[in-house]
Amino acid sequence: MGTDIHVYIEQKTIKIDNPLITEWISVDEWIYNPYFEVKEVRKRYWTDRNYLLFAVLANVRNRYNIQPISLPKGLPDDVSPDVKNQSDEENGDAHTRSWLTLKELLQYDWQQTMEDDNEEIFTFEELVIPFVSDFIPRLSKIDEPDNVRMVFWFDN
Repeated sequence: MGTDIHVYIEQKTIKIDNPLITEWISVDEWIYNPYFEVKEVRKRYWTDRNYLLFAVLANVRNRYNIQPISLPKGLPDDVSPDVKNQSDEENGDAHTRSWLTLKELLQYDWQQTMEDDNEEIFTFEELVIPFVSDFIPRLSKIDEPDNVRMVFWFDN
């Protein structure tokens, strides 16, 4: 059995009814699924299964003893309602909830190297190319690094 990641993207915005307060909103495209009577994401920002990336993000499937960006933090206290509802829906299967800001992703040293099982040396960036070359730049187009975060969890 494998492990998958569920990723949701949030943006910090100024609250509509009170410009002195900020809130996190989901920027994912949600649709209502009448069969299950729930809202779900139409198209995900990230879905690839890459255990090295899982180790980097939250120490999941970390067989190479990689220093993660952060140990799992749980759901943010101020998580958006859509993401909170999705987390609640998947409660029985989901584990290792966490979140990282775009700033944390940008500050991580993706050029550090590791040796694989064949004694070849690779940078982390080479081993998670689409995440660094496509996903992070897509997040950078949303807003400033402190105002964008990925909320995620795993299932087996």
